[in-house]
Amino acid sequence: MEKIFLQKVQRELGIEDNDAVYIDGLVLKIDGTAASTSKLPFQTWADFGWRNVAAAYSDVRVKYGDAKYLLVSITAPSLDIVEEIVKGVAEASRHFGLLYLGGDLNQGDCVVVDVAVVGYAKAQVGRRPKPGDVLYTIPHFGYTAAAYRYWSLPHPVTERGVGYLKRPDPRWPLPPLECVSASMDSSDGLADVLWTMASGVDIVVERLPTTEEVVKFAGEAGLELEELVFNGGEEFLPVFAARPGCVLESPYVPFAKVVQGEGQVWYRGERLKWRGWSYFSNF
Repeated sequence: MEKIFLQKVQRELGIEDNDAVYIDGLVLKIDGTAASTSKLPFQTWADFGWRNVAAAYSDVRVKYGDAKYLLVSITAPSLDIVEEIVKGVAEASRHFGLLYLGGDLNQGDCVVVDVAVVGYAKAQVGRRPKPGDVLYTIPHFGYTAAAYRYWSLPHPVTERGVGYLKRPDPRWPLPPLECVSASMDSSDGLADVLWTMASGVDIVVERLPTTEEVVKFAGEAGLELEELVFNGGEEFLPVFAARPGCVLESPYVPFAKVVQGEGQVWYRGERLKWRGWSYFSNF
């Protein structure tokens, strides 16, 4: 329901369905979460502040925006919590090279952090690949999904996943702009990215973008590998659609192709059953 509602609002406003907004040479992103739905048991309040900055920064970066400025609004029941969140925000701003310009502070029973990132747009990159394009990503999917379920289990996969979730670092290298026809970052799961990109085309997944370490962990834990890869979230990994004739260099690997179609995602000859994370799914 979340995605449907947002698309309706965007149509009414006459703006493009995209990860960020382009206007007057700028690229803007506002993002936020409530601790009641998004703060994980192993995250500190400083981690929570960092995570929210990283989420907005990731959406600007995947659109080839040169992110520069940061504003943050915090609602919390106590100043002690605010102080810790601000600490994480400030650490993230330095890490990502953002100028933290302050923001807003409110008192409330629940903790909510909203982040706005502003940068300069090198070009406008949308979400819609074309037939003949190849989808590339960094093959690290599955770690965060494993950490959601087994964060207290001492295992290299869950420990790495916890690290990704505590302090995500979306400073991945950007492929040549002339090679990219569309892009998204994965915050709501790889399945969400694929179904969103499959607008007026079909996407055929040819291989799982993960590691042997995750494959082995899924087998040992009796978990469905495909669900870990497709239906996780908070990876903040990019997915780029490369134009025909372009080959993206490491750390990127090809994993799906774009073909003529009507908006379906296919894996092993069947429609992909996972859709990714969405708020208001019970409405």
